[in-house]
Amino acid sequence: MKVYEGANIRNLALVGHGHAGKTSVVSAMLYTAGATQRFGRVDDGTAPTDYDDEEIARKMSISTGLAYAEWGKTKINVLDTPGFNMFVHEAKMILPAVESALVVVDGVAGVEVVTERVWGYCDEINLPRMIVVSRMDRERAASDATWPPCNGRDFRRLDG
Repeated sequence: MKVYEGANIRNLALVGHGHAGKTSVVSAMLYTAGATQRFGRVDDGTAPTDYDDEEIARKMSISTGLAYAEWGKTKINVLDTPGFNMFVHEAKMILPAVESALVVVDGVAGVEVVTERVWGYCDEINLPRMIVVSRMDRERAASDATWPPCNGRDFRRLDG
């Protein structure tokens, strides 16, 4: 087993509304980093963090899934949280254990109820967060609908 220095370990939680694409983002991260040999997909039951039979059958995360990837000399622990209202307590429980949150927002649906709730959880503990907008290749996708959780705070958009 490889040993990492504390300075070379990062803990990241993916949070957001159900079906926003959190598990797909994790799959893409792991594949891109070379941690998996193929791109896992929720629809065909091969997502690396949805491995429970119930999660595969429902095509949604029920509990927090843990994965990791190495990028350079850094180990990134990725916690893939469920986004449905009845399971959102999982996200709240793990947020104090991570250094930042990746808030995944569906580019078509925009900011939804659970997105606002987990954004508030991050506010409560002053947790740094980034926004990733998924599904921007879909019809009716609009990035303007994805920024409201910031409540007018100053932040830097990377899309231009």
